[in-house]
Amino acid sequence: MKIRFILLFLIVVQFGFANEFKFGKVSKEEVMAKEHHLDPEANAAILFKKEWVHYTYDNNLGWSLIREVNYRIKIYNKDGFEWATLGVPLYAASGMEENISSIKGYTFNMEGDKLVSEKLKKDGIFEEEVNKYRNKASITMPNVKEGSVLDIEYKVSSPIYWYMDEFKLQYQIPLDHVEIKLEIPEYFIFRKYGKGSHPIEVNQSKENRSVNISYTTKDLGARYIGRGTTKHTDKVEFMENIHHVITDNIPALLDEKYTSNIDNYRTSIKFELAATRFPNSPYENYSLTWEGVAKSIYDYDDFGNELKKTNYFREDLENLLNGLGSDEEKAITIFEFVKTKMNWNNYVGVTCESGGVRKAYKEETGNAAEINLMLTSMFRYAGLKANPVLISTRSNGIPLFPTSDGFNYVVAALEMQDNVLLFDATEKNSLPNIMPLRALNWTGRLIREDGSSAQVGLIPKKKSLDVTMMTVDVHEDGFVSGKIREQFTVYNAFSFRKKYFSVGEDSFLESLEKKQGDIEISDYEIQNKGNLSKPVVQSFGFVKEGAFEAISGKLYVSPLFHLATLENPFKADKREFPIDFGFPWEDRYVVNINIPDGYVVESLPEPIAVALPDDLGQFKYNIKANQNVVSVNVVVGINSGILPARSYQDLKELYRHIVEKESEKIVFTKS
Repeated sequence: MKIRFILLFLIVVQFGFANEFKFGKVSKEEVMAKEHHLDPEANAAILFKKEWVHYTYDNNLGWSLIREVNYRIKIYNKDGFEWATLGVPLYAASGMEENISSIKGYTFNMEGDKLVSEKLKKDGIFEEEVNKYRNKASITMPNVKEGSVLDIEYKVSSPIYWYMDEFKLQYQIPLDHVEIKLEIPEYFIFRKYGKGSHPIEVNQSKENRSVNISYTTKDLGARYIGRGTTKHTDKVEFMENIHHVITDNIPALLDEKYTSNIDNYRTSIKFELAATRFPNSPYENYSLTWEGVAKSIYDYDDFGNELKKTNYFREDLENLLNGLGSDEEKAITIFEFVKTKMNWNNYVGVTCESGGVRKAYKEETGNAAEINLMLTSMFRYAGLKANPVLISTRSNGIPLFPTSDGFNYVVAALEMQDNVLLFDATEKNSLPNIMPLRALNWTGRLIREDGSSAQVGLIPKKKSLDVTMMTVDVHEDGFVSGKIREQFTVYNAFSFRKKYFSVGEDSFLESLEKKQGDIEISDYEIQNKGNLSKPVVQSFGFVKEGAFEAISGKLYVSPLFHLATLENPFKADKREFPIDFGFPWEDRYVVNINIPDGYVVESLPEPIAVALPDDLGQFKYNIKANQNVVSVNVVVGINSGILPARSYQDLKELYRHIVEKESEKIVFTKS
């Protein structure tokens, strides 16, 4: 009993603290605060967040889901002004639109020693269509200054009562206090999933509730149809499952370099519908395995049935395949045909739109599902063992539990000679097993016609090379000139072509000059830009001023010049999530520096070789003087597309060596 009393007392204290936050009641101390009490570097902070999610019932519309939200946000400096606009996503698909209402807001500032407020006006509220599936409401607070405190509240009504957005409990700024209350009628059975490194406790309880349901019956003695009816109102009582979260001091989640999607690691809670249990109705179980998810998607009319359609391409494909012998020839020919004919409309998704693959083929435009299901169907028509592969894109995150929302993309797979080759025809420059970066997200699920499925790894294993050869002449008046030849393979070549073809050559060269350290490029040439089976090779002459220092008759030259790594990309003291490079890679530099006339080498940097544990990466630096040339050979490589968080300190140390070594100078002195 004593333990129960202490727990009850703690809960009461917590609720009492939460109740101190009343909308529109801001203290001078909150506005006058100059920095966050736990994170002095924070540009802004969420002082308080409250969400109340509950169900309502309407006799005509049925169940709806209501989400009422209250934020109190503190702005510490100008870099925090972005938090003065709050974006609220709203679903808008299949005639089931979410609506936002009851929007209120105040901005609080100090004028002298007086606390003043300004009310949110209608011109600060803007709703727009993001795409055909999503709208967004933007709430922009007025008169925001350094030190402002913002109170914002709104309500979202959703007819999609079986789906809930995840409850976010961590942001790019600190969150001081959060309270979430979720009330779910006993008819809906949800599973709860949590993620992130900050532990969250969910308290659960039950409460009685009732709703009034109206209905009409005919009187038995009515003589005429349509007359003699009686309206009834009954009270229906049921239990509600209450989920309550109250927690404090959640630190900011910093989006560091080489993170595929920071949402994968955000502290949050997700509720997924597992079953429904309505009175006088059978128990409906929606719990799924990944195999079940894959099979259910395959059974969709706008997925599996689209794979069976062949009439729309049959004649074109017969002509295309005429005379081809091997399966490899057929696969590549079909793949190139679809890439050339079809244009991606930038929509992802695992299902086809109205009109499906036939309409997409006729209009030569489609979403990812239409293009790659079409490709899969053509492969099958040609007698190849082809199946679709479901994927969650990097922006969609890594699905941690089986859900129909876990997949939002589809590609084609061929099982050939005990290998699985992946094809994505949405990109003109893609090749077998070289897909857009958006699709390289851990694993996918291959689904076959018989309903079986298998997990497929998506992270590439072959290294992508960037090999740079540079010859440099050093001139006494401070500039260097030379020639560069650079070769790109695999994903480096794919990325190069994507960028090159997305802009004109003039814009590309302008960007290249900046990327290479504001050099001046001449005689630019490119090879194999359209021959996808070969590496891309670019070569050019260059001039760069202010490329080295001349002090007291000595020249201090960085051996890699503008190619040197000047900054360690890994700055945090620790990291709690993986380092995602997307694919394994290796950069090689071969630099030959012609020793200027009248000079000799006084000193060179020392060679070095550093390797990561478990053969995950390496840095090799060799330099030597030979007659009139200083030769530099550098290799930097990462041997896995994804490194675990435990490798972070080793990787940070590796880059420390890279930055330090590549900043060392050759010293030339007059002979």
